Amino acid sequence: MQISRHISLKIYTNGSIRAPLTLHHVKRAMFSTCLVKLTKRKFDHTNNIDTSRLEFTKRNELIVHDLNRFYPSMSDLQSRNPDMTAESISDQDHDNYKQITVKKFLDTFEKNPQRLNGEDDYKSFLQLNGRIKNIRYSGKKIAFIDLFDSRYNVKIQVILNLNKLKQETSEERFQEVVQLLKKGDYIKAFGIPGFSESRSHTLSLKGTKLPVLLSAAQYPLPSQLKDELKARKNRVLDYQVNGVSSLLLRSNIIRLLRSFLDKQEFIEVETPILSSKSNGANARPFITKSGSLNENLELRIAPELWLKRLIISGLDRVYEIGKVFRNEGVDSTHNPEFTLLEFYERYLSMTDLIEKSEDLFKHILVNLELKKSEYHFSPAFDNLYRTLEQANWKFRRIEFLPTLSQELNIDFSLIDLNDAEKLLESLPAHSRKELFENVPPGELSSQQILNKLCSFYLESRYCDTIHPTIIFHHPRIISPLAKAHPSNQQITKRFEMFINGKEYINAYEEENCPQLQEKNFQLQQFSKETIKNKENDELISPDEGFINAMKSGMPPVGGFGLGVDRLCMLLMNKGRIEDVLPFGCVDDVKTQ
Repeated sequence: MQISRHISLKIYTNGSIRAPLTLHHVKRAMFSTCLVKLTKRKFDHTNNIDTSRLEFTKRNELIVHDLNRFYPSMSDLQSRNPDMTAESISDQDHDNYKQITVKKFLDTFEKNPQRLNGEDDYKSFLQLNGRIKNIRYSGKKIAFIDLFDSRYNVKIQVILNLNKLKQETSEERFQEVVQLLKKGDYIKAFGIPGFSESRSHTLSLKGTKLPVLLSAAQYPLPSQLKDELKARKNRVLDYQVNGVSSLLLRSNIIRLLRSFLDKQEFIEVETPILSSKSNGANARPFITKSGSLNENLELRIAPELWLKRLIISGLDRVYEIGKVFRNEGVDSTHNPEFTLLEFYERYLSMTDLIEKSEDLFKHILVNLELKKSEYHFSPAFDNLYRTLEQANWKFRRIEFLPTLSQELNIDFSLIDLNDAEKLLESLPAHSRKELFENVPPGELSSQQILNKLCSFYLESRYCDTIHPTIIFHHPRIISPLAKAHPSNQQITKRFEMFINGKEYINAYEEENCPQLQEKNFQLQQFSKETIKNKENDELISPDEGFINAMKSGMPPVGGFGLGVDRLCMLLMNKGRIEDVLPFGCVDDVKTQ
């Protein structure tokens, strides 16, 4: 079929009629139109023109001239008409609308279809607060607003139909209010529960009054935020775009820790963060200065000695979940500020502590398993749950020195572990070369040698598994606050628990003899003074105040410590600690 080169087209422009155009003219016109569109696209791209931002910019000009209108007081709204005017309404009219959350609305009507039975409920007048997720228009008289609840990640459709409002509202007023709303605004909506008139028959809040603007957004949020670096540097934006599920899960984990201890009648306490001397762990403290006292103070590195003072004071079981501060570097599992759980209970043995640790993990995992659909746990969580369930919720166990003796083919029971030189000489040549080749003689303490041996031969070889594994009976020289083994004074009633090579729990029977505790402090101090290096500088210092408190009578005590942030990393399947901290690590916090 041939196409005629002449096409009779009558084009009306300003009322005039043009002569017929040829196909050549049409092609040229089409080409010119496409060229204009392409040029405009290119211009928009290179100049980053965001039409949504332009819309916000125009409204922002109105906002600065009427701040109270766009950011009203909730108290003031109770005496104002909900169409954002200053006209008063009667208390009776206002009270007719029952306040309900988006989640409660869905729980009431979506999960219980018989409540509405597919019909609008003209007797239930409700008011909902929420954030606008999206706005759609159908002509000039109908608007559809998705009202969002970020905590539960749920939304409800609000239908505004000018013809079905209870208020007498002009079309101009309807347009003025509705067109002023933007995505990201917080509003209060009024209406009845019902269904859309479309084929989908969507559960909705069918508006009976114009919504109230509670707070106006001044710029649009991006539709997505996948760049991890940008997300870490702006957590407020990250949570708004990607949701707050990580915050909610962390909160739930901490709540489960508390509930486990509260059910056993532990007393939650708060101990000092600032003191003249921090202690209770091997770490370097942060030092600040008090203006009123005109002296230096240190931020606590652990609450241990304060909590044990409370046990001495008369409490039988105490715990604290709080921040500790250690002046160290940042890496995938360390942040200078982190959250620690410590609890102490009278009359517990090391075996009791192990069993309590197993019970704690069972309590957390079983309760989180019930919320799998809510939090969408990773396969790692399932693996941990199944592994412990199959093991009857028991941890694997290896003993420190016997396992180390087996690995190195030497008998550590015949070696004075307090003598660093003899300890180093007793090691096989291949071990000294692999672990300590570049360290000059006399520059390593016993603590450093034993910790390195434990890390290399025990933690990496026996604890790199999803099945929680404990190393128990640590040498006394690296456990200055732990009770010595009754039949072997070189080791203690202490254990650490590891999962996939990372430490989660450190627990032991506490030393309660003042003289032996003082001796342990002195051994640590001697090591600090004779071998000067960074790690030795972080060893525990003597605490005379604590020794004096012990002399008034300290009962047998079992103590337990758990890194809360690492536990969250494990259960949330996060590879870096900043991913479970609300605002990231200290280097992320600086930029926010």
